[in-house]
Amino acid sequence: MDFEQVKNYWEQRAAMDSSAQSTTMDFYLRDIEFRVMKNMIERLKPKNVMDIGCGDAKTTARLARTFPHINFTGGDYAESMVSNARKAFSVNDIDNLEIVHCDVTKQLPLKNIDLIYTTRCLINLPSWDLQRQALENISESLSAGGYYIMIENFIEGQNNFNRVRRDFGLPEIPVRDHNLFFEREVLLDYVAKLFEIVEELNISSTYYLVSRVVYSKICQENDIEPDYFDSHHKYAARLPFCGEFGPVRMICMQRKQ
Repeated sequence: MDFEQVKNYWEQRAAMDSSAQSTTMDFYLRDIEFRVMKNMIERLKPKNVMDIGCGDAKTTARLARTFPHINFTGGDYAESMVSNARKAFSVNDIDNLEIVHCDVTKQLPLKNIDLIYTTRCLINLPSWDLQRQALENISESLSAGGYYIMIENFIEGQNNFNRVRRDFGLPEIPVRDHNLFFEREVLLDYVAKLFEIVEELNISSTYYLVSRVVYSKICQENDIEPDYFDSHHKYAARLPFCGEFGPVRMICMQRKQ
């Protein structure tokens, strides 16, 4: 898919579904991402935060409620997503949250942001050139010494857990047509000119091993359809992070002075 096709895909998803599953069916993966971001915000103590590619802004709003003293901005390039988010939160008392329309491949509408984060956003850019441009735009919008936390998918973890699935007699889970996963070494080599790496952690390994391997094998053997709300997912999401058997990793970077 090219850029416009991917954008149209998300416009259509938002137009058809304004629920929490409009951006991902995996509720518990979103919960992991929320807990990781909550922990990082508590540690870094930013005065303002921007969620780029906020989608329905469910996670953004949850964080804004958790940290009422911090100003949050959620931005997305899909007008339908922005509209859904504004409708959902205009009736709620979240004084510290604003939803804006923005495109990460272009100049961002805000500057001097203490913390910017993305959760499975940049993987929707269909080329490495666009992903590089997005990383540069994020860097330019940060305050001096500001932080960028990327929670994105990497092909190495995807390949690792698919290898385990094959060992269990399960079919591989392919990368979706509208996604381009990062290659870790290529990414780290490029961002070295923009950022210092503060922390890096695979946040999906144990969760994927239980939910995409063990639970999937149970479903296969019992001839039942997997359910994202099954208790295996619920408990897997609470396991400690370890290993490299899932695609989603968190990298915290600090803008170079």
